[in-house]
Amino acid sequence: MTRHRHSYFDNVCSCGHRLNIAADTPEQGVSDGIEQALMHGLFPEPVFRRTLLKTVGAATVLGALSTLLPLDALKAIAQEKKPLEKTKLAVGFLPITCAAPLIYGETLGEYGKQGLDVSLQKIAGINIIRDKMINGELDVSQQVMPVPLTMTAGLGGTTQSIKVLTICNQNGNSLVLANKHKNNRDPSKWKGFAFAVPFEQCHQAMQLRNYLASHGVDPDKDVTYRIVPPTEYVSSLRVGSIDGFFGGEPGGQRAVYEGAGFIHAISRDLWPGHPCCSVTASESWIKQHPNTFMAFYRAIIAASLHVSDKKNRPAMAKALSQPQYLNAPEVVVDQVITGRYADGLGAIKTAPDRVDYDPFPHYSAAVWLMVQLRRWNMLKEDVDYKKLAQQVMLATDAAKIMTELGTKPPAVDFRKETILGKEFDSSKPEEYLKSVRRT
Repeated sequence: MTRHRHSYFDNVCSCGHRLNIAADTPEQGVSDGIEQALMHGLFPEPVFRRTLLKTVGAATVLGALSTLLPLDALKAIAQEKKPLEKTKLAVGFLPITCAAPLIYGETLGEYGKQGLDVSLQKIAGINIIRDKMINGELDVSQQVMPVPLTMTAGLGGTTQSIKVLTICNQNGNSLVLANKHKNNRDPSKWKGFAFAVPFEQCHQAMQLRNYLASHGVDPDKDVTYRIVPPTEYVSSLRVGSIDGFFGGEPGGQRAVYEGAGFIHAISRDLWPGHPCCSVTASESWIKQHPNTFMAFYRAIIAASLHVSDKKNRPAMAKALSQPQYLNAPEVVVDQVITGRYADGLGAIKTAPDRVDYDPFPHYSAAVWLMVQLRRWNMLKEDVDYKKLAQQVMLATDAAKIMTELGTKPPAVDFRKETILGKEFDSSKPEEYLKSVRRT
């Protein structure tokens, strides 16, 4: 076998090999390596490769390839793990089971693996955590859906571009009624009820409105709403200031545990797989801290994939119930996490998907939530619902990191959702609005 002798011009041999000299920077070394790998991968036959490069030169070939392949993007991906612009992060979370990925990012050491020193801050209410995000007090925060969308659209007075990195959880909510209503399970007879929801523009309020409307109750005229932090659901139910609530766990299960109410329905029975909370960061923060952003993104998806694995569920209640996190009885949290629970009506039920933790942010859910806001005239004008979903939900980025971590992500598209047994085609939001909008 004849050994090829390299002949270099401009530090590149006709075979595509570069002269082994120290690169000016680590980034240049990565760039050179990618170019060399591309040359050998695309032109594996050495004689042809040498002839081609000798004839036109490596620079010309790479220049031509750059019109076909995203060379700059490939180099950027390879160089993602650059020095972090900021290592100490303030991350806000709500004391509900939705926060499990953020909490497990800490307990599993995922933040530390990425070089981050994260301070988790427990915040009682959605309006407070939203305002802390707006004011720049938090680097990253948990936000109930669709708040990141409404903030970006300017609904509520302040416009700030917010990005959804991941969805914290699916399902994980309950529609709970006070015990005095045990014999009144027909929603059409709930006129005059006062319901607590955690925020006016939240998925709980949108789902509750949709549920009431499906039973002939006018959500604007026949019932009233009170904004109550998740930590105060049970006390409000006990003192009789509300007839029921639609909120995140462990509120519903705690109401049963303390004898204050019963679970009329868990949210997955209304909208299977619906998103509840999300992990968010402002676009301006991301642009200022791109490497820190990517480091946090990797950590939170790794933590999400851990808690999404049903094999890890038995140990989760003990960790989440601690005072610094949910501060709830372990037996209450366990019933939510495992899906084997008492409903307050004398039955023990099993729903393994009572709460799930798939991090992927679907466009379809974002579209449905925004058209509900328009349906109930909270959003005063139509917007480009699909464009807004694509702008806020970082589905492509989440899919990329999930793939890197060995998990196959869902398709990045506008899929169909099934809500109250009816199909919602997220690719046709205007058609849906026409079918439900009141005259």
